[in-house]
Amino acid sequence: MALPWTEKYRPTRVKDFVGNGKALRQLDAWMASWTRGTPKKKAAFLHGPPGVGKTLCVELLAEKHAFDLISLDASNWRTTAALERVVGAASRQRPLVGARERLILLDELEGMSGTQDRGGIRTITSLTKKTGCPLVLIANDVWNPRFSSLRSSCHVIKFQRLPTRSIITYLRGICLREGITITEEALDIIAERVKGDLRSAITDLQALSQARSVLGSEDVDWLGHRDRKEAIFTVLSRVFNAETCREARRAVTVADVDYEMLFEWIYENVPTQLSNLRDLDDALDALSRADIYFRRIKRFQAWKLLTYALDQMTAGVATARQRTPRRWVSFKFPQRIQVMSRTRRERRLRRDLGLKLKAELHMGSNAIVREVLPYLKILFQNDPETATKLTEQFALDEKMVQYLTT
Repeated sequence: MALPWTEKYRPTRVKDFVGNGKALRQLDAWMASWTRGTPKKKAAFLHGPPGVGKTLCVELLAEKHAFDLISLDASNWRTTAALERVVGAASRQRPLVGARERLILLDELEGMSGTQDRGGIRTITSLTKKTGCPLVLIANDVWNPRFSSLRSSCHVIKFQRLPTRSIITYLRGICLREGITITEEALDIIAERVKGDLRSAITDLQALSQARSVLGSEDVDWLGHRDRKEAIFTVLSRVFNAETCREARRAVTVADVDYEMLFEWIYENVPTQLSNLRDLDDALDALSRADIYFRRIKRFQAWKLLTYALDQMTAGVATARQRTPRRWVSFKFPQRIQVMSRTRRERRLRRDLGLKLKAELHMGSNAIVREVLPYLKILFQNDPETATKLTEQFALDEKMVQYLTT
């Protein structure tokens, strides 16, 4: 499918960050204190509703303060041993000479708030006191009883729902760039119904614009009858434990992620949620059909197929549970998304190099990434003299040279 607008229009500079100026300044000051020494509170705990920019704020400020950001999903490291092995080791190891200082981000803390994860919470609390690098925790509800020890050991920063006017302004800018004609009344409806959740507003706008490029109040009024977004773990529970097709299908309307991301979450968790092999086979068959529909939507812009894709990935998976008993099994973050997240910086550098060289080489940037960069890397790693000349000729920056020489 097309690139989600939540990613396409994701701010890349601190000055473009929308809303929550107080929270941004507090986090900015806390990160800056690490550049002058070790602050009293070594960890920051960001909390607030979904879609208000908690994770984005960390990413933008980490770049501003030249931290090497290590992002982890808390639900993937639920035990004391795993947390010590991954987070503990990363927080204690000093970076190599000349390398950037680390900043560890532990997101989706709700994913480890169950009884079986008390040891994990205790371990994180201990890490907040002895970490040698900045540690940022993120959760929606800081007042969860499981987090009481974390609240006292962290610098707590509150993020609030965004004002309706801020959301309207941001959506209006997207409409201008996408060539969408939309009335002020329609913008008001979208912005008011999301209750301060900018991510949901952008997702709604993209979904509405797929069918038409001119939007009035009558085109968006149906949003008033939708439930607002819910956490992904709640949505997954609805899908895997639904008693009816309608109940499973309805989960899509309250998901706090776009359709493609929800597909990845369901696909990742099917093998652990459905232990019976026949049930698993039926569920994967439904997901394969959904994947085919998504491919056809992307290739032919056949958006009328979207409803069939959503039916297969929700109701199709839910009805596959015929022999597997209903029991609680923890959900896992999609591994494919994790891999993409880990390689995001490298992919961005390749893209920037392609754009930088296309005017000089008279080739498309994608072709340069595929056909030229592999040979450039070999040359930079084996011929320093030529590498120096090319660096000057193409005006490559330090990050680009580092990528080509490693």
